[in-house]
Amino acid sequence: MDKKYYSRIKLVNWVILCVCAFSSIHGEANTSNALKDSPNFLIIMVDDISPNAFSCYGNTEYQTPNVDSLAEEGVFFNMAWATPMCSPSRALLTTGRYPSRTGVWHNDLRVKVADYGRWDYAMGHLTFARVLKEAGYKTAITGKQMALGHHNPSSEYVGFGEYYLHINANEKLPKDGSYDGLFEGKWKFPGSKPVPSRFWHPAVTHNGEMVDTDETDFAPDLYTDYLIDFMARNKDEPFLAYFPMNLVHDIAGGGLPTIPEEGVVGTNTGGDLKDLNLYVDAMVGRLVSALQDLGLRENTIIIFASDNGTSGASKMHATEEGPRVPFIVNCPGLIQKRGSTNALMEFADVFPTIIDFANVSVPSGYELDGLSMKSFLLGETEKYRDSIISYIATARMARSDDWLLEAVDPIYGNAEGRLYRCNGSMSKKDYTQITDFSSAEVLEARKRLFHALERNPFPDLNNPVVRDEVIRYDSMPYKHYLEKHSKLGKQKL
Repeated sequence: MDKKYYSRIKLVNWVILCVCAFSSIHGEANTSNALKDSPNFLIIMVDDISPNAFSCYGNTEYQTPNVDSLAEEGVFFNMAWATPMCSPSRALLTTGRYPSRTGVWHNDLRVKVADYGRWDYAMGHLTFARVLKEAGYKTAITGKQMALGHHNPSSEYVGFGEYYLHINANEKLPKDGSYDGLFEGKWKFPGSKPVPSRFWHPAVTHNGEMVDTDETDFAPDLYTDYLIDFMARNKDEPFLAYFPMNLVHDIAGGGLPTIPEEGVVGTNTGGDLKDLNLYVDAMVGRLVSALQDLGLRENTIIIFASDNGTSGASKMHATEEGPRVPFIVNCPGLIQKRGSTNALMEFADVFPTIIDFANVSVPSGYELDGLSMKSFLLGETEKYRDSIISYIATARMARSDDWLLEAVDPIYGNAEGRLYRCNGSMSKKDYTQITDFSSAEVLEARKRLFHALERNPFPDLNNPVVRDEVIRYDSMPYKHYLEKHSKLGKQKL
């Protein structure tokens, strides 16, 4: 694969856009009548960052104008929940189903729920890419790999028509030794090998072919170039472009990359989180500008989010800060401009919302756990759900407008969790932790939140398969926290 083709996009982007504009005026679109008015979808998901990294969410240290513009001209949720860790968030986003169905409770706690392998959830659950592709959409993924076992993103189960992704494991590199890029450190798992670089001089695959990168290549730029090219190639057909970024995740073994500077070859350590957040904002600006130049801005629903809270502060914590993420939806031709909203949302809602806007459906009898946001995003309602839930490994959380229940984890000694009255605020510093459970109001609030958790029941530990998986998880190096910087209590196994 000629990597330089994608490197040239920035230099000749104006030529591509001119050609696209000419074909739009003088050529016939290839899209079927059934899909010709369907919106496009661009889903941008940053890795490991909390809402407070962006100025629209209150950051005063620096400004993120491109993300802010999406937020202010669209909708940005003050209380949006993913999960506190990447794999369960991504499985939830792409399937619209809770781990009680998929088995993906944590990167390292994957409860086997069917005949397929622990990592192969796409074999038993539809992805939004598969549903849209089968309806006639063009689909692509770029950036971070999906944790899908031996199924690559273009398999019939996963549903991406093309992909341009980081090669995230040593054993996935070409066997002929042709990869001459950088390696990162190792994860803490016994027997781990160095991870192929995800940032400078990266390991990248394009539809199964190794991309020829060199020391001047910064992978996030390559992914952005590729996505702009994908959208230009498919401007006359509806598309789903999914961009799970590697930024701002640290490298294996620790450290952050530097960002590109004129005439300077960057490094995979020595970087700064602020600079990386600003670079995320710049990439968002490039993508939005490309949509504008392609004439697709009015009909492309942009979703901007993160997979979990900031690493080292909120990630892996069974507290509200763990699953709380930025979540912005913008499409000038469809989405009502609301700006900030206190309406509650959770990642399970993305799948049903996408297929609702695309006017496609899942097979009869196939159940999704999320709710469609379409009526809310169109401005027809002021809210669309009364509670949100989240989870990490054996812990679960629930929230309503007025109450928060977090760190419910009977396996690690906290079956009751912690209950807070939110006092009309979206900031935990204003909440009141409940210690007196004598009032009927408090008991009813607690009952409602535990009822919400029943939407996603934890598997039965009396099942030997489940029990063995939990015991296995207990030996893993990256376990969840029940509160900030706490250690897990003694296991109840």
